[in-house]
Amino acid sequence: MFRYLYSSLLLTLLSISSFAGSIKGTVTDSKTNAILSGVVVSLPGTSNGAVTDFDGKYELNGLANGAYEIVFTYATYLTYRQSITIARDEDLVLDMKLMPETTELKGSTIKSGRITNTETSVISEIKNSSNVVSGTSAAQISKTMDRNAAEVVKRIPGVTIQDDRFIVIRGLPDRYNTVWLNDASTPSSEADKRAFSFDIIPAGLIDRILVFKTPSPELPGDFAGGMVKVYTTSIAERNSLTVNLQTSSREYTTGASFNYSPSSKTDWLGYDDGQRSIPSVIPEKIPGSNDPRYKDNIAAWSKSFGNDWKINTKDARPDLRFSLALTNVIKLKKIKIGNTLGIAYTNANTTFSIQRQDWDSNSKSYNYIDRRSSNNVNAGVMDNIGVMVGNSKFEFKNLYNQSGSSVVTLRNFVPDSLTGAVTPNKAYMLYYESRATYASQLTGTHKNDADTRKYTWTLGYTDLFRNQPNRRIIRYSQVKPDSNAYSVALPGGAPDILNGGRFYSTLFEHTYSFNHNFSQKFNVKDHQLELSAGNYLEYKSRSFNIREFGYVAKRNATTMPILALPYDQIFADSNVDGTTKIRIGEGTHDYDHYSAENKLYAGYLSAKIPVGDFSLSGGVRYEHNIQSLNAIFGDTLTPSATTKFLLPSANASYNFSEKTLVRVAYGKTLNRPEFREWAPIFYYDFDEVVGYKGSLFPTLANRNKGGKIGDTLKVAEIQNFDIRGEFYPATGEMIQVGGFYKRFTNPIQKVLIPSSAFGDNRTFTFINADNAYCYGVEVDIRKNLEWLDRKLNTGIFRDITLVGNFTWAKSEVTIDTSKDKGVFGIIHKSTLAGQAPYIINAGIFYQNNDNDIQGSLLYNIAGPRLYALGNTDAGSESLGEMPFRSMDAVISKTIKKHYVISFGAQNILGGRVMFMKDVNRDVKFDTKNDRDFRTYYPGRVYTIGVKIKF
Repeated sequence: MFRYLYSSLLLTLLSISSFAGSIKGTVTDSKTNAILSGVVVSLPGTSNGAVTDFDGKYELNGLANGAYEIVFTYATYLTYRQSITIARDEDLVLDMKLMPETTELKGSTIKSGRITNTETSVISEIKNSSNVVSGTSAAQISKTMDRNAAEVVKRIPGVTIQDDRFIVIRGLPDRYNTVWLNDASTPSSEADKRAFSFDIIPAGLIDRILVFKTPSPELPGDFAGGMVKVYTTSIAERNSLTVNLQTSSREYTTGASFNYSPSSKTDWLGYDDGQRSIPSVIPEKIPGSNDPRYKDNIAAWSKSFGNDWKINTKDARPDLRFSLALTNVIKLKKIKIGNTLGIAYTNANTTFSIQRQDWDSNSKSYNYIDRRSSNNVNAGVMDNIGVMVGNSKFEFKNLYNQSGSSVVTLRNFVPDSLTGAVTPNKAYMLYYESRATYASQLTGTHKNDADTRKYTWTLGYTDLFRNQPNRRIIRYSQVKPDSNAYSVALPGGAPDILNGGRFYSTLFEHTYSFNHNFSQKFNVKDHQLELSAGNYLEYKSRSFNIREFGYVAKRNATTMPILALPYDQIFADSNVDGTTKIRIGEGTHDYDHYSAENKLYAGYLSAKIPVGDFSLSGGVRYEHNIQSLNAIFGDTLTPSATTKFLLPSANASYNFSEKTLVRVAYGKTLNRPEFREWAPIFYYDFDEVVGYKGSLFPTLANRNKGGKIGDTLKVAEIQNFDIRGEFYPATGEMIQVGGFYKRFTNPIQKVLIPSSAFGDNRTFTFINADNAYCYGVEVDIRKNLEWLDRKLNTGIFRDITLVGNFTWAKSEVTIDTSKDKGVFGIIHKSTLAGQAPYIINAGIFYQNNDNDIQGSLLYNIAGPRLYALGNTDAGSESLGEMPFRSMDAVISKTIKKHYVISFGAQNILGGRVMFMKDVNRDVKFDTKNDRDFRTYYPGRVYTIGVKIKF
């Protein structure tokens, strides 16, 4: 294949140069001799031009005899002009050294920064990296309608997204992937798993995203799928202002009936103003009836929550999105100061009609339909300040994101007449959740004039607050068969949060980190050796609290008619009297709280040794980690685990030519359990109809046989092997083909087991499997069609670029289910949860600079994948997610350089989201042998936007 491409390119060049003269050469930095990629080389007054490739080379062909002026232009460098003459169809070689833009005063030099957000710069970074890396740039993002980082990363090779915000790399789910923001770790935004929510970062504030797929000493050791680095915009090159306004219409939602509950005054900003908080009169714990305070206060306590069960209806408005980006650059005598301010706001509505087929442990089947209406608000502010003084650069980066979701779900159960009678019932959930994330980094970069010595450091802090105030659930059951009468089964004793219950939870997480690295280059004969050393320190703390309340009813003739009233009338003050009718009760357990800490100390040494066309880099990383947790489960639990690991890694590459190279890599990495995966807390998920229990909560799946508590989880160890060939035909183009293999010891797996808790028949928990493997192949292609223009002389194809990537993967997990291991009924072999057998991304990008029109057509699909490993019992079969075919299109037109109008359509194919139950328990999911479990259509989305740029 490479030979064919080389031959075609050579013949094309020969045919052109046979009829006219040419100019070619290499462009470098005048001081450091560094190769400059992406320099624009032009001949004013002609349509001829070129851009230097990854090796700094350019070539202008087809030049008639005569005099020309050649111009070299590159951001942050001085523009250079030179007069030349072509005679007798000659070929000229003109190498050029460009001088950086600098301001020198008394020995101090102000230098401009390196451009990092273009397609060319990101591809160059990928090519020059010692690791196997994939990525995307701000320039590429601007050609799509992607609104946040979650939509952006799914277009990177081997990457998919679950639940619209959690990353899956090479088929390995979020728990196997690490995310850093501006070289500092990010918090887990979820209470029940390790996962960074990518939807909190607006796409317009991203400089570039890099996905490192192989280990190296300077990267954290806790990943197996990939290490994701998200960089927000740094020091800008010029003053600018960009304002973007979009509105969208969503199929099945916009203009249709939309259910909502009364909101607080600040819901539009993404948080509750306290309206949903626990009433101030409620004590830290409602005492039992034998307590002297009970009789005097129970009526007031019961009434204090109010009757807030009303559900309103309106027509859904179109979605609204607004963003603003402001950059300022100040050049003083000795320093350069840059500031980037970004504001992003989204207010969107969705209504999904979710169809679910289910059955209980007695194989009685029932169906139900959820009508789920959700208002989602996301408000983000970013402010980055940078200062450059000589060879030093300081940056203070800040990102604050506030998101809130207000959800109303109406659930109607329908019995299946063929397989057994299940009493029809109805359920209602009113739910609000907000997340506030603040991430801050103070960084410094210092180097010498020759760029042979470099020291970088980053101080990081992240703060996460997740609030779920006043989730309300109520359920009605049919009074008699074939009757239209329904009643709420409020208990007479202990409260039940599924039958008239209120749920409150808060999560606080703080992360402090320090990361620094020193590197030095040495000239040894004709080779340049680079040595690096550094440390990473991280302290993370978390506190999680749940509080539950449920209504309890007296069983008498007065109360029974009340329980048949509509949901917004049952809890009126006249009915909630605290004594003879309905009262509130405390349902909080001792284990509904935990606190946890994690302390990580890491150090590393690495070396990069180039020898001709061969380059070897590698070293060793040492990680000392202490993880501890404090909870109550009968007695106080204080489990702690201290681990010490040496993590070697090596990356080698060989350049067959200036544009072709091959890489091989090996490295050992880890996967540590998360706090929630340990914690003995039970959390009920109404949407999933499933409970969550940490490994310390005793279940049939944990390995502590007969114990009063479960087990802590072991750290998983992973051996990683990679090989990849890379070909870079021209600037902005690449072809990559690679393979990978991973071997796991003690992988952590989410499993589904039978349970009778809260009336459901399934619970998720976490176990260590014995071992697993995963291997696959990746192909990534980016190719401009200009060569067709040269061949066909049409002038059409030069504006078209094709982008495509394909991943095929296979995995297998083995669990010892013998009795002496204490694992009950879990399926013995399966794929890794979240691992898709194939992932396809394809895109066509069109950009015509003459007419200022650009457009794209993008396609994405991931194969069927395991969502949760099941049990051999009926009702607890494995769950799988089926392929979702996504096609998006966008076209935009720039008017008078400052105004851009865009039109977009997402989910053009109208695909459906489908989860299936593995009926035949082969852990393979298909519509022929398995059964639909949950299905809904998210609908097509049509967007119009206006952008103003100054």
